[in-house]
Amino acid sequence: MTEFYLPELPRLLPVAYHPKAAQIEFRSNGWVRRLLGGCFAREDDLLSFLRQRNGLYGPLTVPAADERRALDVTDWYQYVTVIDSAVSDRSALGADESGAREVFAGIMTDFHGGRGGSERLPYARAGKELWRRIGPELSPAQIRRFADALEAFLHGCATEIGFKLTDRVPDYQTCMAVRMNSFGCDFIRLMTEYAAEVDMTAHDALLTDVHTHGMRQMIIVNDLLSWRKEHAQGDKMTLVRVLIEREGLGLQQSVDQLCGLVEHHEKAYLAARDRLLDGPHGSRPDIRGYLRGLDHCIGGSQEFEYLTPRYFGDGYVWDGSTSGWLSLTAPVTRFRPHSGRGPDADDSLAAGPGRPAAFHDEELK
Repeated sequence: MTEFYLPELPRLLPVAYHPKAAQIEFRSNGWVRRLLGGCFAREDDLLSFLRQRNGLYGPLTVPAADERRALDVTDWYQYVTVIDSAVSDRSALGADESGAREVFAGIMTDFHGGRGGSERLPYARAGKELWRRIGPELSPAQIRRFADALEAFLHGCATEIGFKLTDRVPDYQTCMAVRMNSFGCDFIRLMTEYAAEVDMTAHDALLTDVHTHGMRQMIIVNDLLSWRKEHAQGDKMTLVRVLIEREGLGLQQSVDQLCGLVEHHEKAYLAARDRLLDGPHGSRPDIRGYLRGLDHCIGGSQEFEYLTPRYFGDGYVWDGSTSGWLSLTAPVTRFRPHSGRGPDADDSLAAGPGRPAAFHDEELK
């Protein structure tokens, strides 16, 4: 199939833009050019990245943060997105797993203040500059968690490179485990804490169900909305490909099953959040503030994934649509109300959604 139908997803969580969203995006784009411009082979590649509107991810996920902290969060998410882009690029970090691991080891050495790191590389210089801004605002426990989160993210990225270069598709549980790292779930939590000016380290056990369902919702939404890009780049670590190539489902069946899981996890997240708010710890201002922030993080992440040209082609401009037919072959696509003969579709496109698919059993545990 060269297209699929994305139905409306529940979208039960709030969406808001930071009051200074435009200013933050522009300032963050300038930071990317100054600190990370050397990561791009050509000026055109840098401009293409900036046109993806990645600088809106921060303003959408921390809309209530102090402006300085919101800019820090935005720059951080731009930083890891540059790394993610290089991991998917076989002419950059994605060319060699061992070489990528060496670069990532240098980043971690620099993070810990050691010698022999990779200060000459833009990744390391940008990371150190960010850490000088963010680190002083974190508790010692959060600093330890941040180091672990960055290492987990980089390990997940390197693992994705290995699967792609050896043309292997993981099973569902392996994919989800790797994606928890490569999607940056641990630092997403920390950035939410940083923006809300709270420390949830001591409450991690209380938040287990909230985090499990919230992070899985974010990963599955991302894998659905980014499928066009991942399909074009031949990436293996995506749940859509897992269902197609490891479990034998058709494209539309895979999309339908994952949409069902989005709804399951979103509702389970809300139920877990409400149980916590209604329980003995629910009156704590720090927990309430963090959960408000997490609501916006999940809702804002999904909003961003509808609007970014990163997933729909350089030149895409979002018109507010959140469901429809998406072409996998058009240079620039959009959500279309009809299959087949739209302005960006092939004559050969298959019509009609697949059969309803059952939930993936492991996801309901």
